[in-house]
Amino acid sequence: MPPDSTLNPMFLTVKLLLGRRCSLKVSGQESVAMLKKLVSKQLQVPEEQQHLLFRGQLLADDKHLSDYCIGPNASINVIMRPLEKSVPEEAHQSHPLWHHLRRVLAKHFGPQDTKAVLQVLRQEHEERLQRISLGDLEQLARYLLTEEPLVEPAAEREPEATTSEPPDQEAEEKGKADQ
Repeated sequence: MPPDSTLNPMFLTVKLLLGRRCSLKVSGQESVAMLKKLVSKQLQVPEEQQHLLFRGQLLADDKHLSDYCIGPNASINVIMRPLEKSVPEEAHQSHPLWHHLRRVLAKHFGPQDTKAVLQVLRQEHEERLQRISLGDLEQLARYLLTEEPLVEPAAEREPEATTSEPPDQEAEEKGKADQ
C-alpha cells in the first residue's frame, strides 16, 4: 500500500457474527478505538463488548488501521463478548459438562483411568476449539438462533464406515442363482 494512501478516505465493511453489517468511511490513520466508536454508533454494539478482527487477527485499540495493512474495501469482523459478571470462584474451576462426564466415566473406569480418559477428552476438545473458524462459528450461531440446517465442516467429517466381513453366503448363493 503506498504511504500516502493511509490518509485517503476508504470504505470498510464491518460485519457482526450473524450477518448484520455496515459500511464505514475511515482513513488508514484511524485508530482501532475510533473504529469501535463508529461501529457502536452504526450497529448499536457497546465498545467494551467489541472484539474487532481482520483476517483472524485481533485488533488492538491503541493501533491504527494502517498498522494492520487494512486497505479500501476490507472486511472487519466484530465478535461481541459478554459483559463481565461476578461469578463465584468455584464456577470457574469445573464446568458442569466435565463434572457430569467424570461421574459417568467413574461408573466404568477406576479412578486413575477416569482421570486419564477425562484428560484426553479435554485435550481433544481444546484442540478442536482451536481449529474452529469464524465461518464455522457464524454457521453454528445461525443454526442455534434461526434453526437453519447445520452443514458439518468438511475437515471434521468422519469417513463412512465400511464392513470388512465376508459377504453373506445366502446373498452370494442368490446372486449365483440369478445369473
